[in-house]
Amino acid sequence: MKLVKLLLTLIGLGAAFSMYAQTTGASCPPPNIGFENGTFQNWQCDTGGISSSGTIQVLPVAPVDNRQTMIGANYYPSTDPYGGFPTLCPYGGNYSIRLGNEQVGARAERVSYTFTVPPTANIYDITFYYAVVLQNPHHEAFQQPKFTVNTFDITDSGADTVVNPKNGSGGPLQIGCASFEFVASSDLPGFKLSKVPDVDSVFYKDWAPSTIHLQGYAGKTMRLEFTTNDCTIGGHFGYAYLDINENCTQAVTGNTYCTGQKSVTLLAPGGYGNYLWYTGDLSQQLSSSQGLTISPPPPDQTKYAIVLIPFAGLGCLDTIYTTVSAVNSGFTFAVQDTVFGCVGSTVDLTAPSVTAGSSSNLTYTYFTDSLGTQYLYKPQSISASGTYYIRAQNPEGCMNLLPVQVIIGNPILKVTNPAEVTYPATVDLSLTFTHYQGVTYTYFTNAALTSPFTNYQYADKGGTYYIKATDNRTGCISSAPVTIVIGPPPPPIVQAVNTFTPNGDGINDFFEVTITGFGAFNSLKVFNRYGHLVFQTNSKDVPWDGTSNGKPMPPGTYYWLFEGRNTYYNTKVVQGGPITLLR
Repeated sequence: MKLVKLLLTLIGLGAAFSMYAQTTGASCPPPNIGFENGTFQNWQCDTGGISSSGTIQVLPVAPVDNRQTMIGANYYPSTDPYGGFPTLCPYGGNYSIRLGNEQVGARAERVSYTFTVPPTANIYDITFYYAVVLQNPHHEAFQQPKFTVNTFDITDSGADTVVNPKNGSGGPLQIGCASFEFVASSDLPGFKLSKVPDVDSVFYKDWAPSTIHLQGYAGKTMRLEFTTNDCTIGGHFGYAYLDINENCTQAVTGNTYCTGQKSVTLLAPGGYGNYLWYTGDLSQQLSSSQGLTISPPPPDQTKYAIVLIPFAGLGCLDTIYTTVSAVNSGFTFAVQDTVFGCVGSTVDLTAPSVTAGSSSNLTYTYFTDSLGTQYLYKPQSISASGTYYIRAQNPEGCMNLLPVQVIIGNPILKVTNPAEVTYPATVDLSLTFTHYQGVTYTYFTNAALTSPFTNYQYADKGGTYYIKATDNRTGCISSAPVTIVIGPPPPPIVQAVNTFTPNGDGINDFFEVTITGFGAFNSLKVFNRYGHLVFQTNSKDVPWDGTSNGKPMPPGTYYWLFEGRNTYYNTKVVQGGPITLLR
């Protein structure tokens, strides 16, 4: 079913903020802007509702549980029920908050933080990461649930500000490109339809970055304001996760390298539509992606520029400069090329063996992309094959990002049942499949693989056997049955002459039976016409010479009885018949 494009303002947003100032001596971060006290200290919380015309009406209150909810490492659930992303921001920090909830009723929630930009911070940027959950209400745009980010200049208007129309001409002045509403549609890139059953049209977006750029506000008092609301009719829900990263750093990361590094990758702040990297004098364009890899590293104090082009209506056009610094510190980072895992188990990328040979003072983070912008939530339990990335950073700020290939799989074992043979022919089980280097194959008579079959090259009994393949690198195991059919031989044939002449002429002087095929001799008995036993032997090498107890028997008809064994089925064989003795 084709989804009709509807403008939807984000109603659920999770954000982690990293504040950085391009100035010397900037005071950063403002106290508890990242909720790292585990409280709402220095934050103002407001709750209220939204009118039918779309006007937010909230009043300051103490934090209201389930509307402004503190989330720690032990918070349950640990993942969002609609999107499956972590409720605690994975990019750092010990606490997040949830703004709003999945209840409905035309409600609105807000948190705001007021701070003063350091007097020397002419450029002050706030980078935040957000994850989105929203229910498609199919309303007019002003009726939609929404998430709004506003930045206000409390000190004065400034040349780059306009009056906030929601607050009237006497209200705080809104900074144009640093305030925006996220507007989503059902086909917005990065959004997915939730698979939760029996809930209508819930869309979500995993954690992603965006940036608020403040330039020319040094020494001024600012207010950040984050607001969520239900739809105006009150029938569709939304909520937000916020987690401030209090690490103060430069806008561009990766600009420090240590002795031994073969390359550096500069990473611009996320959330922009396009990126243009230049040399420091803007004379030469170098790249048009978020990251710039330089190999080998440039000379110490080499300067670069990055032009940040925002998505329409989301942020400010910006040019940031960064200087690459060399540090006289050792930095060794090694990653296994390939890590193997078995089907039904997982691979732990945090295991020391994965980064064996690296420096001991490194901190590792894990990603699914080569730039290190998409966080890998559970690196200790990888269950899917693919290429993943590990970033290492030492205390001096040197970092590198390397790939590791994860292969989840057991050794290939595809068995073909052999053609039927007839006993005494045998079957070589090792010829029923393709052998691969680095794999050990063993053979068993039971599916539990507990009864070894050592004569696998000469199987002489039909039935089902089992082959076990063990990968010598990983210990992963595959097993498969093989069925062989060995047809039985024909029954043994017992033959005897019907006349013999025991007269000593050397011709036909003895009576004996022969057995061919898979049979064994047990006994031969001869009876006269009256049923009296006249001869008996238990050896096929002792024939009857026509005597009984040393006396020649008269000519006539006698009867013989052979008893033996079918050696294939291990069954008794009995056969007899008449024999004529002539003199």
